[in-house]
This record gives sequence, C-alpha cells and structure tokens, in this order.
Amino acid sequence: MSSSPVLALDIDGVISLGYPGAPHPWYATMKADWGFDHDEMARDFFHRDFREVMRGRLDLYVALHEYLEPKGLADRLEEFVAYWFEKDSIIDRDVLAQADAWRQRTGGRCFAASNQEHHRVAYLRDQAGLGPHFDEIIYSAALGVTKPERVFFTNAQARMGVTVAQSILFVDDSAANVDAARACGWRAMLYRGPESLKQALAGWG
Repeated sequence: MSSSPVLALDIDGVISLGYPGAPHPWYATMKADWGFDHDEMARDFFHRDFREVMRGRLDLYVALHEYLEPKGLADRLEEFVAYWFEKDSIIDRDVLAQADAWRQRTGGRCFAASNQEHHRVAYLRDQAGLGPHFDEIIYSAALGVTKPERVFFTNAQARMGVTVAQSILFVDDSAANVDAARACGWRAMLYRGPESLKQALAGWG
C-alpha cells in the first residue's frame, strides 16, 4: 500500500471530449447516419439497460442487440459499436501531456477513474492510446458500482493501493462526483478546462 501522490482523472468530460453537451458530441450526425438520435437512444437505452452495463452486470453487446433488433439493425451491431467508439474518442492531448509531466516531475502515479464498461475501456486503452498514460484505468464495470456512489471511491482507492485518501487528487467535471470523492477523504477538484488542471497540478505532489 502507498501514500505517495496520486492523480486520478475522469475520462468523459476531462480526457475525452465527445461527451453529451460538448461542442462536438459523438452522436452529432447519428440521426443522419443511423436513423435515430441521441435523445431516443438516451431514453430507451442509456437510461435503461446501459446502467446495468456500466455496473458490469450486463454485456454491452447483449444490451445493444436488444436495442437495435426492433430497428432492424441487429446485424450491424459491431458496425455501430465501432462507429460509436471511434466518434467518442476525441482525446484532449493537452490533458494527457499535463498528466505525463506531473508524473515525471513528482514520481507520483496516475489513474483514470471513470464510469465505463469493459469494451470501451479496452478501446480507449489499446486503440485510442490511453494505456501508456496511466498506471491503470479504474472503471465502474470492473468495480461493480458507478460514481457517485461511495463504494466506487472506496473500491477504487483499494485498487490503487492507497492508504491515505488525502494523497489522491481527483479531477472530474461532475460536481456530484467531486462531492462524493471529498466525502471519502479524497482531494478533488471540479474540472473547468485544461487551465484549471494546470493550476491544480502546479501545487500538487
């Protein structure tokens, strides 16, 4: 177990910029490309079966098959996943560079701590190139629980091998997640762009 400085970054909204509400969300042309829009998918998939996918209780491909089949698109399941993952991997290289520089300067460890499912984590790690920038990507489907639930943070801390909660600086664009991390003893900041991270890391570690 360790109490050396740790940096933990959220993925969607901090590292990856294709999230809902972003200037260029991953689903911007989905209606034209697939015949249904994000609002429909959010209502019928993301706010339903996908919640179990994010907790690791249901495989993404199984859940998506159930969603796409009534649309006559089940035979294009893998094509849709490839479309989604590629569009949803707009990586902020400035943030990764800052994390790399912090790790080199301090000798601390860097993790991603995110609500994700197994397949997208593998894509982000191996295809989008996040792997080398982090000691590990810690995510909800592997932990069995999502942010902002308290158990996410206690399990993540154990996974990191951290004994002193205050040795973790957690960066997330969700105020609820930041508050939950603080309630578990972590240091946490609400992300407001690369400059806010730069200022925080200048005095951390």
